[in-house]
Amino acid sequence: WVVPLSHPDGPFVGRWREVMRRLAQAIVTHHKPVIGQNVKFDCRWVFAHTGVDLAPCIAWDTRISSHLLDENTSTSLKSRAPATFAHLGLERWDDFDLTYPGAAEEVPLFDLGAYGARDTYWTWALSRVHRDRMYPSDEPVTPDEVEDARVGKLAAWVAMPMVATLTAIEQRGICLDVQWAHDALDDHRARKHALERSLAGRYPMEGTPTFSPTAHWFRAWTAAAVEAGDLEVAELTPTGKAKWSKNVLVRQARAGSDVAVDLLAQRSHAKKIEYLIAWLNLVSPDHRIHAHYSAGSVITGRLASSEPNMQQVTASLRPAFVPSPGCVLADIDYSQIELRVAAHISGCVPMIEAFRRGDDLHTLLAADVTGKHVDDVTPAERQLGKAGNFGLLYGMGAYGFRAYAEEAYGVSFSVKDAQHIYRTFFETWDGMAQWHQRSAARVIQTGSVTSPIGRVRRLPEALSGDDDRVGGAVRAAINAPVQGFASDIMQAAAASIEGMMPGVRAVRGARIVATVHDSIVVEVPADDWRAVTQECIDRMVTIPTVLKSLGCDLTVPLAAEAKVGTRWGLDDVGRIG
Repeated sequence: WVVPLSHPDGPFVGRWREVMRRLAQAIVTHHKPVIGQNVKFDCRWVFAHTGVDLAPCIAWDTRISSHLLDENTSTSLKSRAPATFAHLGLERWDDFDLTYPGAAEEVPLFDLGAYGARDTYWTWALSRVHRDRMYPSDEPVTPDEVEDARVGKLAAWVAMPMVATLTAIEQRGICLDVQWAHDALDDHRARKHALERSLAGRYPMEGTPTFSPTAHWFRAWTAAAVEAGDLEVAELTPTGKAKWSKNVLVRQARAGSDVAVDLLAQRSHAKKIEYLIAWLNLVSPDHRIHAHYSAGSVITGRLASSEPNMQQVTASLRPAFVPSPGCVLADIDYSQIELRVAAHISGCVPMIEAFRRGDDLHTLLAADVTGKHVDDVTPAERQLGKAGNFGLLYGMGAYGFRAYAEEAYGVSFSVKDAQHIYRTFFETWDGMAQWHQRSAARVIQTGSVTSPIGRVRRLPEALSGDDDRVGGAVRAAINAPVQGFASDIMQAAAASIEGMMPGVRAVRGARIVATVHDSIVVEVPADDWRAVTQECIDRMVTIPTVLKSLGCDLTVPLAAEAKVGTRWGLDDVGRIG
């Protein structure tokens, strides 16, 4: 059926929102399942114009199922449907350019109706094909059938519930303290300008000062700083010019360069100004930010965020976000989720046992590296252990690890020390090296790798015979199952909290307003924050019971902790875990 709404030639042009509201309400009232291509977009559009929440009705998204069945091919309907139904002679249809506002109203009504009907039909047909593959009427026999059936369980318990959950999160949004953001913007602008005046005054140059790394003025200014001995050319760009990246400046700042310190501060303020301006431009009239989350755009299965990217909000800017009236914000974070997942996938017994005992893995590795007792490890040495655990987990070599540790964790050491840490890591965590070897052998033989709950990462480069491409595929074969599985655990937990998982009720009083990698930000009632937050934590750490339905018996316990505050990132209300 095609129901014209806002088209000027349609019968409902003056009351199309009311017509759409009645249609949407009928779907909710009669518990009708909603299927779509990028269905989250459509449900958000309906909600914005009618206030009717279709998120709990979402049953299937062909964009997500396309990604699950082949993450390396375009998931767009006009690409995937013609490929799937080529035997029917279906070709890509691009009747009209509908990419600009008001475009649809310019197309003749019946032509537009036929176009919409075609989109709808092939979305439905694609969903039928995908579900027939994932949920066959006969017992799966071949390896491909078994793989598709596992993906079907992943879709039912994690992927599709997360689409509904993300729809609810996006519709709900998170509240921005607009005055706080304006005040912070003014403060960072003032600090940035003061630093720029000070820096420009060190080496007076002709022209207007600009601190863009590619600007001619900046290149001349840094040349003067090098000549004065305040900076050092440590790296070159591909074109042979001095490189002034964050990593270069961080190393020189640690070596005592005041100019590098000030340049880093100037860039930090500039980045925060960009974030704040973006938020103030995106904030809705009710002072909420409605970010977009994508579950089908990252090949490993991790979530992506945009407009704005909530996963890049720095700790210093998180207090810009506040709860709704009567609520507080609980920022609930999985503890070392990737290490726990890697311990399970690798079968590394020492790491599994350490997690079961509740030991701190970074301290354990630091103790073995330094030869100290765990009680004598300093915070700086623990940081070294942290760099080792995360840096060497995915097959990084000793030389690459040295650069990574300095860049990501501010830990500097010699090449000899890097080699010592490298050896100690694999001695302490016996089983990690064997896992890396198994992963390499498997992907070179099969061209793919599968997570513990059936998410497949296809890596055809592993079969290319080209050493560089094979090496990249091997590293991806180690990394992808860990990151993908960790993200699926978080997504399943969020769907459980929201009550979008089959047979699971929502945590009463909890409303998820953001997700950031391995953490979930939840609005909870201020007068019952402890009990509601604790139930959310319980849902997160008991997800292994759901994983058993997906054929995975997790060998390590999950742990989560919450900071609860009157602003995001604060714990002025309390902590749990």
